[in-house]
Amino acid sequence: MDDFTAGAVNCFVDSIYTGDVGTLQKQIFEDVNKMSHVFEVSWLTKRCLKFYKSDVLNFTNNSYQEVLFACEIASRAHYNLKQTRYVTCFVKNLMSRDISRKMFLQRYMANFAELSQRQLEMSLSMARNESIEIMVPLMSHLTINLKCRNLDKNSLHLLQNFNTQKFRQDHPSYFRDVASLLLEISEVSECDEVKEVVRKFVRPNSGTESSSSKHVVDLVETTEECEDDDEDDSDDEDFPEVSTQTDVEPERGWIQAVDRNTYPLISDNTLQFITTDNEVQEYIGMWYNLVSEEGGRVERWFEMRCENTTSSQWSYFIVGCTVDDYNVQFLNNVPPDKVKHWIINTTSTHLNIVCNKVTVLNFNFATHSDPDNTDGKHIWSREAESVEIDFDVKLLLIMQ
Repeated sequence: MDDFTAGAVNCFVDSIYTGDVGTLQKQIFEDVNKMSHVFEVSWLTKRCLKFYKSDVLNFTNNSYQEVLFACEIASRAHYNLKQTRYVTCFVKNLMSRDISRKMFLQRYMANFAELSQRQLEMSLSMARNESIEIMVPLMSHLTINLKCRNLDKNSLHLLQNFNTQKFRQDHPSYFRDVASLLLEISEVSECDEVKEVVRKFVRPNSGTESSSSKHVVDLVETTEECEDDDEDDSDDEDFPEVSTQTDVEPERGWIQAVDRNTYPLISDNTLQFITTDNEVQEYIGMWYNLVSEEGGRVERWFEMRCENTTSSQWSYFIVGCTVDDYNVQFLNNVPPDKVKHWIINTTSTHLNIVCNKVTVLNFNFATHSDPDNTDGKHIWSREAESVEIDFDVKLLLIMQ
């Protein structure tokens, strides 16, 4: 009993004598559940699951910390005690509100390199049927943190337990982009494990299912467990539907951009995105929705394109300020790195672009505009409300 808190021990002992869990609280719930499992008190184990569904999953503020608390309990219950029902019940509530799950998972996996194996398994369980939700943070980690040079232990573990066939079937274009990047990493890596994992990812055996860790919950097979468990306890009532309460607060993070999709700008009219390929003649366009003081809206766009990969030469044009064509105006000193982190900021006077910490454009609407384009500075000085991304590059991650 030394491994458990005093409050949990007292609650456990009282429950054994009274047959009631009236003193059970969220703070001691996990220890009580663990003791009921260790000492094989089956009725208390069922009551703990009921408490998890009715109290722990009954979020009051819909905050990230509340959802994380429930998530970690479910993850540890499955990983340490082999209790799959907790993961099933947790994910069931998030699955019914798809946007909530995406937003939660995005923040949960934000510090990818610091995730434990248990948390990686939980991430895979949460995104079991939406493989792209796992692949986006992984690609962000590979490009930003590892600079496309290697695969660390977390990347290897995720790829080894990832449902490659489903990802390839559901997102064939994105799969090709990911496979291309992994092959480049494999070519420069001297690690045999990296080469083997990449080989299996790129050429999965169609005759067998992809490998999966024993700690990843198969939600297809276990969905009914969360519902059927109460049938063994006649006193239990169906737990309330709390999925509508899981609107996790939005958090910034990298997501895969969708062509012709509109995105809100982050602070100070800033747009951030990452490119991993700079093929010749492939462009990135940004259509800004600009708002006047009177509330009128007008669109103006800015485009840039790689003209030469060897010299990393990029041309650009700003509608209303420059000649609307490529190969006329050029960005300055664009870094030749394959992975490029772009930060684009618009103010009432300038359009500024930074690439991998190098300022490649500082365009003054008043003094740098073409003489034949006199209205640009007045239009671009307006507040930007949102931006639509139009692109032809293979992979584009955007900060949201």
